[in-house]
Amino acid sequence: MTYFWLLLLSHGLADFVFQTDSISSAKCDNQWQGYLRHGLIVFLCTFAAIHFYGWGNALLSAMFITVIHTVLDWLKNTSRTLLSKLRNTQYRPGVPGLLLDQALHIFTLLWAWHILDRPVNNAIATFYSAAFAPTGDMISMMDKIIPVLAIYVLTAFGGAVLVRMSLDQLFPTGELRGETSAGKYIGILERILILTLTASGNLTSVGFVFTAKSIARFNEIADHRQFAEYYLVGTLVSFALALAGGLILLYIL
Repeated sequence: MTYFWLLLLSHGLADFVFQTDSISSAKCDNQWQGYLRHGLIVFLCTFAAIHFYGWGNALLSAMFITVIHTVLDWLKNTSRTLLSKLRNTQYRPGVPGLLLDQALHIFTLLWAWHILDRPVNNAIATFYSAAFAPTGDMISMMDKIIPVLAIYVLTAFGGAVLVRMSLDQLFPTGELRGETSAGKYIGILERILILTLTASGNLTSVGFVFTAKSIARFNEIADHRQFAEYYLVGTLVSFALALAGGLILLYIL
C-alpha cells in the first residue's frame, strides 16, 4: 500500500503546500496559466514520489494523475462559474465543495494505485539503501515513514484550508474574516503538535494546548462575543482534524 501513500503524500504537497494563492486565483478565473502551473507541480510531485518504482512507471503515473487532476479542477471551476451566472451572485462551494473535490482526487489516486502498482525497482532501492539506510531495510522504512508524512501534510496544511473555509462560510462578513500569515502558521504548528501528542498516546496533554491557547486570547474572548465564537469554531475544527489524524496514525502504526 506504500504506492498509494506516496500518491497521497504527493497530492497533499501539490494541493496544499506548493499551490500558491496566485495559482489558486488563476484557476478560479479559469486562466490556462493557473492550470499549467498547478499541473506542472502535480506532475513533478507525483513523479518524484513514484520514481522508487522505476522511471517508466513514475512517468506514466505522473501523466495519469496530472491529466485527471487538471480535468477535475477545470470541471469544478467551470461549474462554479456557471452556477454564479445562473444565481446572479458569486457562488462559493464552501466546505462541502472542498470535501467533494478532495474525495474525487483521492478516488483518482486509488484508481491509479490499483492500475499502476508495481514492486519497488531493485536498482533504485539498492541505491537508496546504500546511501541512506546501509544498516536497515529501505522498503520497510518507507512502509512506516511515508504514511506518517502523508498524514502530517494533509492534517497540517490541508487542515489550514479546511479551517479557513469553515470560518469564511460561518462568518462571511465582518472584520474577523481576515487572517494573518502568523495565524495560519500558528494553526499549522498547533495541528502538528496535537497530532504528535495523539499519535504518541498523550491525549491528556491536548487539553493543556487548548488551555494555553485560550489563556493567550483571554482578553479578546472575554470582550468580544463574535470573536469568541470565531475563535471557538476555528479551534475546534483544527483540534478535531488533528485528533482524527493522530488516531489514524495510531491505527496505522
